[in-house]
Amino acid sequence: MSEIAGQKFCYDCGGPLCLKWHALDQRERRICDACGAIHYESPKILVWCSAYCGDKILMCRRAIAPAFGLWNPPSGFVEEGESLEQAMARELEEETGIRVPPSGFILFRVASLPHMNQIFVGFRTEFASEPPFNLGHETSEARFFSEAEMPVEELAFRDMVPDTTAEIFRRLREKDFEVRILTLGASPNT
Repeated sequence: MSEIAGQKFCYDCGGPLCLKWHALDQRERRICDACGAIHYESPKILVWCSAYCGDKILMCRRAIAPAFGLWNPPSGFVEEGESLEQAMARELEEETGIRVPPSGFILFRVASLPHMNQIFVGFRTEFASEPPFNLGHETSEARFFSEAEMPVEELAFRDMVPDTTAEIFRRLREKDFEVRILTLGASPNT
């Protein structure tokens, strides 16, 4: 039995959780010392959006940690009771004030980050003209960047982005929006 970080108490009875070997699954699991309930650790799901207008891509300057002051596409965690598209519509509106219906997003990327226990689901959406912004508290600035203007050295989470900015702009120029499934970062089992 070993100590664990994160969740420490059972949702069922409030007893302490410990990492214990689970013979049926052949791996360690979070198991309650009091009632024996197994607490599975499912990945967190995040959505992000490659929103573009002509040859420019929308980026948001973060006004919150982590990566305060750096740029990233509109993104965030999926909340309980939301579809992926609903989460993307909410995140885009929260960060930029731009409203796009959930049906306005097209699947673009799915990236597994097993070392972080996260899954990123990327969408794309196109604007005929640059919409006005009404920034939320998480964003200090939003803007559409051309490839030449993109502040590459100021991008947040570069090690977690499924495509380089050059690759994103290439795909945009070529209208190559093939859905790709990727694994990023180190796997905990390697």
